[in-house]
Amino acid sequence: MYQLKDGSPRYGIRTEHHDQALQQDALPRGGSPETIALEASHLGLHHLAAGAEHRLNQSWADEDDALLVSLRNENPLELAVAEKIVNEKLGSTKQWLHKARTIYSRRLAPIAARRQTAGMLAKALFLRLFLIVLLIGPAVLAVSFNVPLLVLVLIGVVSILAAMYLGGVVTEWLRLPVHPPVRAGWVKELRQDVVDATLLAVLQNKRAAVDRQTATAAARGWKHLSFVAGQLDRMDQGPTL
Repeated sequence: MYQLKDGSPRYGIRTEHHDQALQQDALPRGGSPETIALEASHLGLHHLAAGAEHRLNQSWADEDDALLVSLRNENPLELAVAEKIVNEKLGSTKQWLHKARTIYSRRLAPIAARRQTAGMLAKALFLRLFLIVLLIGPAVLAVSFNVPLLVLVLIGVVSILAAMYLGGVVTEWLRLPVHPPVRAGWVKELRQDVVDATLLAVLQNKRAAVDRQTATAAARGWKHLSFVAGQLDRMDQGPTL
């Protein structure tokens, strides 16, 4: 005989190891909620660009999942905690983009160093300065000859378009690395995926009951982004020779 926590007698054999095993199974498997946002903060711009493109191709991302809407609405306190965690690790969408650009720039540093050693960066600077002078010339001449305002505006528009095109030609010719294009609205969707996965981790840490289908939906976006980022990193390493 032994006593329970409330002091009442209990007859039988006490199996502490079995009780501990049950408690262990009840622990969340997702780890600390901060882990997800921390991993997201280490992603570069190329990860976000590829992740956003991948997300656009998924049918589940065409509209907000009703299960996730219900999960957020039914757990406002936990959602606030998840938002706070993500804000601390990522900041706003704009701040996350800035961090990702910084990480990507560090990734490009060795490439830029090789181009600089080869003299390509100096050539690019010279060619771009030459283009600026070349494109400003027509506008200066137009002002000198007092051409109509409409003609001056047209010259300005043509000059801007020509500068954009020729600048791209110079970059392509010199093989200079560029940042991949990614829209802030798409990154905002990726950030919401991080929030949803963090919310799930917060609920799991509190041992809250979340059905399997809802849990799968909450973790889905972050899992896809993690998968894409991992594939890109493996591609950078190249094949085993």
